[in-house]
Amino acid sequence: MKFTANYVEPYTNSITASVMFANTEENPDEPTFLSLQRPIEFEDSNYYFEINDQSYSRYGGLELVEFSRSEIVVVLEQSSVEKFDGNEDFRKIQVHFEINDAAFADILSTLRNIFEGHDIYHEK
Repeated sequence: MKFTANYVEPYTNSITASVMFANTEENPDEPTFLSLQRPIEFEDSNYYFEINDQSYSRYGGLELVEFSRSEIVVVLEQSSVEKFDGNEDFRKIQVHFEINDAAFADILSTLRNIFEGHDIYHEK
């Protein structure tokens, strides 16, 4: 699955870290999105991801997350794809975006919080 996000929003407080990448223009009533989050108040908590709605969500279950200045690529473990009815469109999620330097720094920090302690996260 590939899409361009016109909405990118990181959020971190003392309890949770989350970032959402969404395309709200093509279908405003049901936007395409990728949400990544983790409750950071607990040191050993697992990350959570959601694709488009809660029926495509899971704690853990990612094989790879690569973040660069203009793209995030998320590869799901095969067990996640199978949980999502074998929908191979969700095997690899590529999201393109354009953001300013301050937003990039905020997202970078948030993703580091979300995936702290997990070796699946890489920066390009």
